[in-house]
Amino acid sequence: MPERLSGRHLLALGVGVLAISFAAPLIRLAEAPSLTIAAVRLSLAAPPMLLLAVADGGVRQWRGLTRGEWLLLGLSAAALAAHFGFWVASLQRTSVVASVALVTMQPLFLAVGGWAFLGERPRRGTLVGIGVATAGALLLVLPHGGDRGTLGGDAFALIGGAMSGCYLLAGRRARRRLSTAAYAGAVYPATALLLLMALVLSGTPLAGHPREAYVAMAAVALVPQLVGHNALNWALGSLPAAVVAVAILGEPIGAAALAMPLLGETPRLVEVAGGAVVLVGVYLALRDARTLHVVSQEM
Repeated sequence: MPERLSGRHLLALGVGVLAISFAAPLIRLAEAPSLTIAAVRLSLAAPPMLLLAVADGGVRQWRGLTRGEWLLLGLSAAALAAHFGFWVASLQRTSVVASVALVTMQPLFLAVGGWAFLGERPRRGTLVGIGVATAGALLLVLPHGGDRGTLGGDAFALIGGAMSGCYLLAGRRARRRLSTAAYAGAVYPATALLLLMALVLSGTPLAGHPREAYVAMAAVALVPQLVGHNALNWALGSLPAAVVAVAILGEPIGAAALAMPLLGETPRLVEVAGGAVVLVGVYLALRDARTLHVVSQEM
């Protein structure tokens, strides 16, 4: 049964949201190709999650998986790799506010995907939320109409959000018999391997970047990935998904606030307005219990 919101829950939510808010600014500070940043992030985060999974009885759980469930884990890893690859690329081409707000639309892609592939028709509140968030996305994108590079960054953020929705959909089916640790302990290493393979195939260099870039990449793996996501996972174990999901909507606000002192990037008024409308739309969709249930499967 969910517990009442206590001081330790507020602390976990606060730490979690603050930690994931550092992701976008740190990625911008890492002066390296987007594929390199994504590969290093997952390669550093995978070993601790694998150890945690083994300690949590993951080996026993993995042995009981069917071939189809392993295939779903592979699809989940591929979608997660695509999510990180496209989102990191978006941050190098558009503003932090636009990128984080657009990728935050992942629950909306999730609702549409659940409708298309699982036959879960969204409720009226979700459809209203999709409409509102789409209007906010247009506010973010329209001012970039004359800049193909920035529009490309906006598109990459939307694709990153869609890939995150695919990751959640595949994970919902894949982890029916897996704990959160066992699921992440299988998917994170596979995602890291896929990104490293993409590095080799594309000829993208893993070495030779400034020392500061590797420090920033290590910080991305430690702070947003391991501290932030694990804090939110802990909170989700005893709080309703609605509380945690709404708390995560604070990430674009935190990222924008951190981008000002760290990057000297002040969001334009239209970006603030568009981002706010997107968040309102996502919030309206998250009030739908079915959407929240699917989101909670992978947090």
